[in-house]
Amino acid sequence: MAYRRAPISTLTLNYRGLNAPERRTHLLKELMKKHISVTMLQETHFREGVAPSLRNKSYPNNHFCNHPSARTSGVAILLAADLAFTELDKHQDAHGRYLFLKGIIADKIYTFATIYVPNRHQATFLKGTLTKLRDFAEGTLLMERDFNAPLDPTLDSSSGHSCIPQRNIRSIRNSLNSLGLVDCWRALNPTALNSMTQKPYDEYHNIRDEIVEADLLYLICYPAPGYLMWCLAMVAERCGKQSAVARVPEVGYE
Repeated sequence: MAYRRAPISTLTLNYRGLNAPERRTHLLKELMKKHISVTMLQETHFREGVAPSLRNKSYPNNHFCNHPSARTSGVAILLAADLAFTELDKHQDAHGRYLFLKGIIADKIYTFATIYVPNRHQATFLKGTLTKLRDFAEGTLLMERDFNAPLDPTLDSSSGHSCIPQRNIRSIRNSLNSLGLVDCWRALNPTALNSMTQKPYDEYHNIRDEIVEADLLYLICYPAPGYLMWCLAMVAERCGKQSAVARVPEVGYE
């Protein structure tokens, strides 16, 4: 297999349910349109054993973590067909809250993690989850998350404050710091507002951020907040012809 150097573009979305066929079709079409390499989803609302299909020829290599008995929570990692990914290991939560995927892309190990934190006891849940991730992860780590909590309420909340106690928010930040993880967009835009408000008819909701190891920030080619999307591009190897280089999205979904 021939390889070419091209950005790996990633996208994180909290979709609040993908059981409707038209929502799944729309999602896959948008991923193809934006040339997304790795998509990490939260709140798919799939139930184990009766989960619908979410794949096509452009995204055939997908991984899911579903709730065992209810259409709630649920996370997923979708991999583009032209991403030469060889799976090494996978670890998932019993209740559809997190999914860790480890594999090789062009002789380098990558770990992808998508986490959907419950809206109560966030700090406790995250501390335990990150401990598991620390033991699992190898190589380059990229985590997409919906923490259900702002890391900096002054900048990340439209109201400028949060109902979550400050001690809990500090605990979340300390958990990230213990693994050397940073919010990549915030690290490069330390004073910018990052509050998201959606209208009721918006297709995507509660967009969250990419978390990377601090010493890997130099890999970021174009971190940009779009209307409903955050994009991170890392230079790595992808399979395909030299002429078929995918364009990194410059903006989010319109």
